Amino acid sequence: MKRKIIKQGHNTLTVTLPSNWVKNLNIQPGHEIEMIEKENGLFLTTQKNNYLKRAEFDITDLDIPTIWKYFMAVYREGYDEVLIKFKPGTSLKNPYKFLTMHRLDPKYQKEDERTVLSGIQRFVDRFIGYEVIEHGKDFVLVKDMAELTNREFDSSLRRVFLLIQQMCEETLEAIKTGNLEGLIHIHDVDINLDKFHDYCIRVLNKTSNRESRKNSLYFSTLYLLELLGDEFKNISTHLIHDFPKTNFKNIKKPVELVKDQFDNLYLLFYKFNKETVKKIAEIDKEIYFSVPEIYKKANEHEKEIFHHLRIISRFINALMELRIEMEY
Repeated sequence: MKRKIIKQGHNTLTVTLPSNWVKNLNIQPGHEIEMIEKENGLFLTTQKNNYLKRAEFDITDLDIPTIWKYFMAVYREGYDEVLIKFKPGTSLKNPYKFLTMHRLDPKYQKEDERTVLSGIQRFVDRFIGYEVIEHGKDFVLVKDMAELTNREFDSSLRRVFLLIQQMCEETLEAIKTGNLEGLIHIHDVDINLDKFHDYCIRVLNKTSNRESRKNSLYFSTLYLLELLGDEFKNISTHLIHDFPKTNFKNIKKPVELVKDQFDNLYLLFYKFNKETVKKIAEIDKEIYFSVPEIYKKANEHEKEIFHHLRIISRFINALMELRIEMEY
């Protein structure tokens, strides 16, 4: 049905409600209705939009990686309360070692057994807003205690960019100086990146008040940013554990180029500019045409790191394409 917009007063626009809808719901002057923004429209209801999405699952006989997948699914999908069931007497291995690249974190290589409550608490600590509010001999109840807003999405997305920028800077510094100490804690940076990434996904799924097409672009952007962060974590693992004494003189320039490329992507994302697009494309060409020379001079260890750098560069180009789509 169509309704004509009516101007009322200086700055107010009004629209009439369908008479059948008003009669069926017995809406009277002075009553309040709830207006919920949905994609590119509004949804009107007489019910408050404060219902809780509840989920439950049983972790008995599940290993830690599988429990992790359950947690990630209900969190990203926007569930407000989660009931975790288990058989009394169940114990869990330390969940933390499965949530990080534990080769970079010697504190968590020990697979100690712990109670389900202690184990679930480690999972919950990984997700922004989730808290354990009740527990018993065969259950743990988790609830979202945070308020989701578009403002929180914007600040969390920016945080993802800044954390990747930090990983890039620390990687460049390690390769240029040979000092690898700064990379030992890069798993902590990556965990924070993943936390903000999942929070952004959760906000998008719960609020759904952006245009549907824009939502798809944001989901793809977040997915690529997480993969990009993982590549820096992979580089750190190689540098620390696989070939720590290698001199990476032949790939210092490509690392600088990748850093410059990501810095320009960050600028482009928050201030779209054709010149920045051109700059990212020029850097991409410089990296691409340096391949024969790099492979001619580099040793096997340098080639492996350079391979990861090229993957990062491809991710950056894909992210640039998504940003251009957002603009139109």
